[in-house]
Amino acid sequence: MKFQDFTKMNQKNILYGGFALVLSSGFSAWALGKFIGYLNHKKMARICKRKRQATIEAINNYKLNHQPCQLSQDIQNQILNGNVAQIKQLLFEGKTTVQQIVLVFIERILKVACSDKLNIITEINFNEALEEAKKQDEEIQQDKNIINQYALFGIPVSVKETFIQKNFDSTFGLGINCFKPAQEDGIQVAQIRQAKGIIIARTNIPQVAMTFESINHIYGTTKNPWNPNRSVGGSSGGEGALAAARGSVLGIGSDIGGSIRIPAAFCGVYGFKPYSGRIPDYGEAKISFAAFGQMQLKISRGPIARCVDDLIVLTKVLFDKEIYSKIPYQIKDPYFEPQELGELPQKQKLRVGYFDIFNGLITPNCMSRAVHEACQALQLQGHEIVEFKVNKQMQSIIANCFLKIVVADGGMKSYIEALNGQKFIEEYDLLVQDSNTSLGIKRFILGPLFKLLGQKTLLEYNYNSKVDVYQYLVDSAIRKQTNLQFCQAVHDQGIDVIISPAFGLPAVKHGDSKELAFAALYTWMWNVLDFPAGSLPVTIVQNDQDLEIKGQENSIDLFYRFMKSDLQGAIGLPVNVQVSALPNKDEMVLRVMKEIEAVVKFNSKHPYPELN
Repeated sequence: MKFQDFTKMNQKNILYGGFALVLSSGFSAWALGKFIGYLNHKKMARICKRKRQATIEAINNYKLNHQPCQLSQDIQNQILNGNVAQIKQLLFEGKTTVQQIVLVFIERILKVACSDKLNIITEINFNEALEEAKKQDEEIQQDKNIINQYALFGIPVSVKETFIQKNFDSTFGLGINCFKPAQEDGIQVAQIRQAKGIIIARTNIPQVAMTFESINHIYGTTKNPWNPNRSVGGSSGGEGALAAARGSVLGIGSDIGGSIRIPAAFCGVYGFKPYSGRIPDYGEAKISFAAFGQMQLKISRGPIARCVDDLIVLTKVLFDKEIYSKIPYQIKDPYFEPQELGELPQKQKLRVGYFDIFNGLITPNCMSRAVHEACQALQLQGHEIVEFKVNKQMQSIIANCFLKIVVADGGMKSYIEALNGQKFIEEYDLLVQDSNTSLGIKRFILGPLFKLLGQKTLLEYNYNSKVDVYQYLVDSAIRKQTNLQFCQAVHDQGIDVIISPAFGLPAVKHGDSKELAFAALYTWMWNVLDFPAGSLPVTIVQNDQDLEIKGQENSIDLFYRFMKSDLQGAIGLPVNVQVSALPNKDEMVLRVMKEIEAVVKFNSKHPYPELN
């Protein structure tokens, strides 16, 4: 063998050896990364378990020294079923004390909300609530007129787990955030305390608060009081469930894609998302630094309750200039100036627009029936009812905008950043997979495939993917322009308020949220537009005809096939509608909600579940 041949052979061997080394090194690095990820997840799982156990221990310790309520069953029922004004009246008449009111709701929470029956509560605040109640009873002894001098005097209030509250964690369902209690209250908690509200408990949310199934690795799954096999919505799902379970008088949630209104709809209660310009940017914990920097979707914070009057009570507190002026400067939003809730508009005859289909997404008959019943209720009061119309292109832009913003960073990086090695709950699987799929694959492979297979819904939402900064700015400009055009359409048609479905269907079964994500279009559209919007119950699913989806009886569209499957067993579930109006027209939304409530009388026709 010649020396040159020997050299070439060695070079070949060296190349093969180097290639093998690179491959093995790459595999080793991948395997090591996976192993480290596994260890991180197990570490977070242990922390989550400890946090859950701490809540259970706190509840058990309270039970050891629990003093039962001394009120008659009749007065207890009046308190559990009462609104703010009614409970205050009982207090003013001396039929109860603040301590007894708090004890009524503590016993209710212990009975239905802390157990595996519903799994609503993340942490309790019972001892502090009773101490505050005792102080308020002493204040009543000095002058009982104080009851009506503070909007929430003597009223138990619950808060979503994400709100900053002194001595409590805001975990977002993640181990990394456990055992890191806040050093002071955030804005909304401070406002509630200034109004003499008594914070009694904190409620469950989805992991990272971006889906409508309230489940996480710490507290598990929250179940619907109307049917435990159904979701409570999210991300303020615990608040909706606690209101329906009558575990507090009212609560506060937040809303960036329907997070107040979806739980209200699923649980048959009342929720209100104010126009974002009337709510400060701060008050909740940050899920991640990147997510906090997101500016295209404005988060709003508002009430969840069992009647419109109570929505108005808490909204007034959140909008109140004097209350805001009294909270510490270091927790305020320096760029925010409160605009108080004014008198509800007195205009006699309103022009009410409605729609029951948006961007071609058809809802089951029960949802459209609820819209028409709400319109009939308003028509009985002398208002004009007209169909609200905008062109298909505008509908498509608005419908896709929310998803464009969420997946723009590619792979939900803003939220993965917060996980710290912990795994996503499975409800995010499809969203993460979709956001990781390149636009080229979507455009040239998935698009034609969906079209060939008749998957119209998947095709419509197929083209949302990771984008560069330039395209993000272009998309942002398109959104701004479309929002202005939508507002112009509302103005040109003389519309005072719009009635629409509260969601694409009634409360979904546990585990179905990822396949039915597009049904949230009916809520996230109002976040894209930044309209004030409220959700209120109108009826329940009455029969099989209510579950039919017009024109989709034999559809091959996977979305409607999933919807039809999910609707099985939905009879008896509550059905809400939404009321929306132009930005800064919060008073108009609340007025119309109140008028619908007065006619449909949902609460008297369909009492909330007893849960004995």
